[in-house]
Amino acid sequence: MGTGKAIYIGATLASILVSISFYRSGRQNLAIFVGLWAPTILNLGQTLVDED
Repeated sequence: MGTGKAIYIGATLASILVSISFYRSGRQNLAIFVGLWAPTILNLGQTLVDED
């Protein structure tokens, strides 16, 4: 796995973990908002990695 791809996968996992922590703390709306970042980050990463 390339370095660029690892960065985007790490950012995706981080957004999922942040979303879970918000959900468990009772901030469900914010958790859903942050949880929607994961597919966006993956698509952005795939687009940028494919251009290289």
